[in-house]
Amino acid sequence: MEIKEQLDRLTGIVDGLAPSVVAHDDQIERLILVAQKHQEEMAEFRREIAETQRLFQAYLRRLPPQ
Repeated sequence: MEIKEQLDRLTGIVDGLAPSVVAHDDQIERLILVAQKHQEEMAEFRREIAETQRLFQAYLRRLPPQ
């Protein structure tokens, strides 16, 4: 196989990969957005847990000793 044929073949392969890269890029962007949303939700969940623990400890301190 001559160099010209090899270059033409490689050019065809690279041209065929371009749409795949774009599709994967879009998927990666969506995954990043999902991860960011998940991170925000987890932070809120941690705040809610901390508040619940604080309220529960306050409740326990108000109970009469046994």
